[in-house]
Amino acid sequence: MESTAIYRKPKKWIAAVLGLLIPPAGMLYVARPRWAAAYFALALIIALGSMFVLRDREWAGNVIALLVAIICAIHASRLAGDSREIRRPWYSRWYGLVAIGVAFAALAFGVRAFLFEPFRFPSESMAPSIEPRAHLIVRKWGYGNYGTYGIHLMRTGMSSEVRRGDIIVFEYPEDTALSFAKRVIGLPRDRISYHNKRLKVNDEEIPIRRIGDYVHRDRVAPSLQYLERLGDREYAIRIEPEAPAAAPIVRAFPLKENCAYTAEGLSCRVPDGHYFVLGDNRDNSSDSRTWGFVAARNIIGKVQYIVQ
Repeated sequence: MESTAIYRKPKKWIAAVLGLLIPPAGMLYVARPRWAAAYFALALIIALGSMFVLRDREWAGNVIALLVAIICAIHASRLAGDSREIRRPWYSRWYGLVAIGVAFAALAFGVRAFLFEPFRFPSESMAPSIEPRAHLIVRKWGYGNYGTYGIHLMRTGMSSEVRRGDIIVFEYPEDTALSFAKRVIGLPRDRISYHNKRLKVNDEEIPIRRIGDYVHRDRVAPSLQYLERLGDREYAIRIEPEAPAAAPIVRAFPLKENCAYTAEGLSCRVPDGHYFVLGDNRDNSSDSRTWGFVAARNIIGKVQYIVQ
């Protein structure tokens, strides 16, 4: 015998609460799958718009999302009030809503953990390539360090190639709960030299050429800007002429004996299974000059897209 709950009308207050908190769920509860798909698409558009269009006005995206949620709550409540007592489809029942929510959460978690994960870059250590507060889309598959939201799922051998000039996201060696983004300069067994603000890799000086000054948003004096070419990669770097050539603070780190420091800079031989990284904002970056090498097992992935 079928439960009478299967034929019960949806409650207006439940529809309103679900519509406010999770708009698509509110529409599924009142058995309106097309409206659920429409609100889901609208939520994606708002999220992408906040990332690409409203980058410096996040509050505007939040306000729009809140207004849509309020509209959906009212809409779902009215639809619930207009509903007749008919057989309700499985997706409008509590177990259907839970199952759909769990499936979407598992899908999102899996994508973030194994395929692509967004990161927010807070500092200017990679300017001008990555400006403060930029969004990074990081490709993770093949780098062997899988997890998200602070949860480590598994580590495997790295199958994707790391090349000089790549921008990678990795676990900060001194606190693996933090994620850093820097440019790969040295591969395992490379010889790296950075003296008087000139970079050499395997005894070959990396060519640079002067381009227009970098204009700051919050100060009048510009920074010198150069194009640096490392292999087939060319990217802009910033130099502050008045800053000291050597790293101001050098911490103790594993395999520090592979580096020699002078007043003009440093020379390092990159150990096996490790990488040497620098920030593009050379005089305002905490990187391998300060805290050492990045272990291959700590690499999270390669930056695929930068949304400034």
